[in-house]
Amino acid sequence: MISRKIAIVFILTFFSKLSYGLILPTLSIYASSLGATHSSVGMIIAAYALVQLFTQAPVGRLSDRFGAKYFVTGGFIGLALSGWLQSVATRPEHLLFLQAFAGLATGCLWPSLLALLAEDAPPAQRGKLMGIFNTIFFIGVGLGPLLGGHIATVFGATIPFKIWAVVSALSGIFYLAMSKNLVSREKRIGAEMVRRPETMTGLVKPGFWPSFAAGLLIRVRSGVCSSFNHSILPLYVVALFDASPKMIGSLMFSHGVMIAFFNLPGGLISDKFGRRLPALIGCGVATAGVIWYSFPTGLWSLIAAVGLAGAGTAFTQPAVAALTADVCNPKRRAEAFAYLLTCHNVGTVMGALAFGFVAEFVGLSEAVVIWGATSLVLSFSSFAIQENRSAEPVTIQHSLQKSAL
Repeated sequence: MISRKIAIVFILTFFSKLSYGLILPTLSIYASSLGATHSSVGMIIAAYALVQLFTQAPVGRLSDRFGAKYFVTGGFIGLALSGWLQSVATRPEHLLFLQAFAGLATGCLWPSLLALLAEDAPPAQRGKLMGIFNTIFFIGVGLGPLLGGHIATVFGATIPFKIWAVVSALSGIFYLAMSKNLVSREKRIGAEMVRRPETMTGLVKPGFWPSFAAGLLIRVRSGVCSSFNHSILPLYVVALFDASPKMIGSLMFSHGVMIAFFNLPGGLISDKFGRRLPALIGCGVATAGVIWYSFPTGLWSLIAAVGLAGAGTAFTQPAVAALTADVCNPKRRAEAFAYLLTCHNVGTVMGALAFGFVAEFVGLSEAVVIWGATSLVLSFSSFAIQENRSAEPVTIQHSLQKSAL
């Protein structure tokens, strides 16, 4: 049965991703309307992930030490401020700064939440739990752009930013209200260490650095895919089909809903057959979808290609998250997940910046072809994954399994 703590994490995850997804169909177009060039759009998209890149590892360490309460609360407050201020921006530079601020706020949320999920699940069920988490995550990712495209078409491009701000503020209030009745995370960790003292001090268990590094590279690939879809793909589909925000939202919905649908199967397969198999299959399928971007016969063909890329990416993610929990020091899980998330942001920054400049100086179609080749190269990292199915036993009392954020 899912504990109260995990239920709260799932609720916060859904509304966080849903509200941010509202702005994605119009962010590039909104920035262009304020005078941003293709390369400037790439920089604006990259700013969000770039700041997360430098935020999440320190936050992971601090969260391991002090608990998640201050970081989660501060993160939602920051997102609310950023969303509202972006809705009244008048220059591309404003969006650049405020997307960076949103990245700082987001970087405060995820390392602790992922670590808490891993702590509540035995190793044989981690893939399933991560699959459920990612399914909820990407249902929000998929529904957000679909709703955001319709909202922007009917009410204007700035309204999704205002809704993002309001939902973020309400999420922070909900978290504070619920956390008052939950035991602090520091007490949970202390009790766990009494019952299961750990001797290792390093981040990764001996012999598993290649597996950990492979997981990081797979997350780099998924980050590049996300940033490409958010920054260059909307411009590409407008150039090809003169697409509206509603059509762009449908395209992003295809990617998000396929990621949501295929996460849980990927997690279940990783629990039964190991982490390597779904990583290999997922990377191959995702790359096939990305290569298909270059050969669309119409909008529906491109929607199918984007959906295939999403399905493949989904298959890899619970396996990689469970692998991280398997091979890393349990006392440093938030830090380990912070590095995993940071690599996703490295990919997001690299993808937005690199392909923004490629599109600027070479062309949108050429940028699509180069992304297909890049995806193929990064996918080979999945061959380096080794299994660690002898993860630590779970000895925490049942009462502690319902402990707090």
